[in-house]
Amino acid sequence: MGAELSINRGDGEIRGRVVKRARGNNGEFIGRLHNNPLMDSREYWIEFPDGDEEKYAANVIAENLYSQVDPEGRQYAVMKEIVDHRSNATAISKDDGFVISLGGNRTAKRTTRGWELCVEWKDGRPIG
Repeated sequence: MGAELSINRGDGEIRGRVVKRARGNNGEFIGRLHNNPLMDSREYWIEFPDGDEEKYAANVIAENLYSQVDPEGRQYAVMKEIVDHRSNATAISKDDGFVISLGGNRTAKRTTRGWELCVEWKDGRPIG
C-alpha cells in the first residue's frame, strides 16, 4: 500500500495515501479482482492529510493514478505559488553573476545554484 494520489474530495482535489484494503463486517476483504478494471470491485481506505479516511473503489483509485502520469510514467506536479526562498553559501553573488563574452558583452550567468524554494502545490501536498 502507500500509493499517493490526488483525488476529488469535497470542493476539489486533495492529496491522499492508500493505507489498506477495506474489509466487510465479517472480516473478509470487500470486492474481487477482475482483469477488466471497470469490473474490479475491490475497495481501499485512503488517508488524507487531515487524518480522515474514506473508502474508494479500486477503479476510482486507478483512474486517478493513471490521470496523473504521461505515457512514459512520468508524474507532473503543478505549483500554486512560491511562498518563501533562501540562499546558501554556494549561491552566486550579484558581483559574480556575469561573464564577459569574447565580443566584450556582459551576460548574466543562468543558474539557480545555491537557492532553495518553498512552494505550495495545487494538489494540496504539504509545502516543502
